[in-house]
Order: sequence, then C-alpha cells, then structure tokens
Amino acid sequence: MRLGYETSEQDKEYSDEKMLIGQKELIRLFPDFKEDVGGNGIDLRVGKVEGIMQDHQPIGCLNDEKLVPNYYTIPVKDGKYELLPHNFYFMTVDRPIRIPSGYIQTYLLRSTFCRCGLILSSAVGDSGFQGTLMMGLYNSSPKKITIGENERIMQALTWKTDETVTDYDGEYQNNEIYER
Repeated sequence: MRLGYETSEQDKEYSDEKMLIGQKELIRLFPDFKEDVGGNGIDLRVGKVEGIMQDHQPIGCLNDEKLVPNYYTIPVKDGKYELLPHNFYFMTVDRPIRIPSGYIQTYLLRSTFCRCGLILSSAVGDSGFQGTLMMGLYNSSPKKITIGENERIMQALTWKTDETVTDYDGEYQNNEIYER
C-alpha cells in the first residue's frame, strides 16, 4: 500500500538542494565546533546568562526602533547557573560562530531542558552571520532550574539554502556580546 503522492523530478531536485547538513560537512563548515558536532547538528554551550532588570523601562520594537531591556549578569555559583521560576533570561553561546554563505541554522533546546520546563526563544541563524549568538530562555516551571557552566544546552541544525538567500548584514554582525 502506498501513502502520500508520487515524487516528481522537480520535488527530488528541490529536496536535494535544501537539506539538513550531516556530521562530515558540519565539521568542514564549523571546524571550531568539531568536538561538539553530533548526529544531527552542533551542540552549543552556555556562555553567559543575564537577567532582565526590573526598571520599568519599555522594551520591544516601536517603529523599527529596538527598545532593548537593561540586564544584569547572573553569577556562576559552584559551577552552575540558577534560573528562578517564571523568569526570562538572555543566554549567549560560549564562542562566536560564522554561518557560511548559502546555509542557515535553526536552534532547538536539548530535550533534558525541555522536560524541566525551560523554553528557548530564538531566531533563525542567517546565512553569512558572524558573531556571538544570543538567545532567550524562560523558566516556565515552578522550580529553580540549574544549568552547568559551559553545559551543552541546545543544538544548531544547519540547512543548505538556494542561491536566492541574501547574506546577513545587520547590526549584530561581528558582535562581541560575550565580551560585554
């Protein structure tokens, strides 16, 4: 019994061009992450964790003006970060990354942290981006969540794109967020 539909030659060509990149190619594209390449992607590690200050300043985006919150560094205690219940945090990855032209990345939280109630807030890693990745973390649980310093927290999945993708050239290019 066959399910679905017949695959056309055009579908086959399209799916061959836009595919998830495997281990060998990931090591070639991201040599600085060689030790963190797994079966489906690159394990990314915690760099720095910061919390939002409760200063009542407006945050968000208004008429394309970014209203970024003030934040403070969460201290490492006994080799770990402690994320309080129902709080939002910023997290940087432990080192800069360069996403080659013609590739993009998506980011997924490791399942261990999902089962604890941690939620990852991320954007697409654009083709041509170079710099330190910054993500949002929300502890949705009623308990404190502990994350080890330099812990593997999420996985970067890398996808090949087509020639119509334009490389990133925004304000976060070549950022040094980790060094603030």
